[in-house]
Amino acid sequence: MKDLVNRIKRHLLDTLGITVTLSKPTNQGSLPFFLQDIYDVFQINLLNEKFIVLALKNDSELTPATIHKHIDIVRQQLKMKAVFVHSTISSFNRKRLIEHKVPFVIPGNQMYLPDLGIDLREYFTKKRSKPVSLGPSTQAVILYALTQTISEPLTPTQLAEALGYSRMTMTRSLDEIESLGLAEVSVTGRKRLVYFDKNCRNLWEKAFPHLRSPVKENVWLKALIDELPVCQAGLTALAYYSMLTPPKRQVYAAFAKDWKAIQRKYPHEIISYPDEAAYELEVWSYSPGLCANGKIVDPFSLYLSLRDSKDERVEFAMEEMMEGIEW
Repeated sequence: MKDLVNRIKRHLLDTLGITVTLSKPTNQGSLPFFLQDIYDVFQINLLNEKFIVLALKNDSELTPATIHKHIDIVRQQLKMKAVFVHSTISSFNRKRLIEHKVPFVIPGNQMYLPDLGIDLREYFTKKRSKPVSLGPSTQAVILYALTQTISEPLTPTQLAEALGYSRMTMTRSLDEIESLGLAEVSVTGRKRLVYFDKNCRNLWEKAFPHLRSPVKENVWLKALIDELPVCQAGLTALAYYSMLTPPKRQVYAAFAKDWKAIQRKYPHEIISYPDEAAYELEVWSYSPGLCANGKIVDPFSLYLSLRDSKDERVEFAMEEMMEGIEW
């Protein structure tokens, strides 16, 4: 811990040009014992603002939702703003902390202090381009790798058979995957093979910046259409994967191709005003049934479809869902 404290001081000196002192807060004893077991707690004066520093004692990685709760407890108990500190953090969890507006410092890597208007990274002087978004078929391949047990390399033909795309489309998808370094692609004889990382968490974190919401549009319906293949989605699906209360209006998802084929036959079922609808239909860029859990969309696609939500209940339920995944 002494090493981490020194690294915090050095990081602040190198990035902000200030010298700080970390001391034990006088009212630390008012914190719950479980927090004192997890963190080394310090007080710091930073740019004329007092903060409590929560430095994680071990190398384990807490979820962003859990850290957010701990920060709130400190604010309530000690009446001070708090900063989470750890020696390392995954890019995925770092993004989620920022979305939760949780202040944190990763010495030598990043410092995010929204109350002070600070977001500095070790590479902040470099011009950063926007991550390339994967095409729908390529995203479907990544989700297939995340949700299926794949022990052997796959060919474009095998992927085409599994996902319902053409071999040529899957060949282009492998080009995208290879160009972004999301998997190893090689040629053996006349076969092109893709080797996915067996550690699905690694694959998810590498692919995450390039993945996008599958939802193209939302449609409001009087009733579900029997001819339309659908899966439970949105908050309806999230309620299945978490303790979230199911929404009053059920949410389903359908493939854009399927919806386009039949929507003109049922104009009387489509409603312009959501308040009058019995169902919400999400029209997806790829089939929600490809990697579905029965009739419920897969958790990865669901997370992507809801990741822009600003509802705290939904955010916590999403974290609960991701914690429940057996990587």
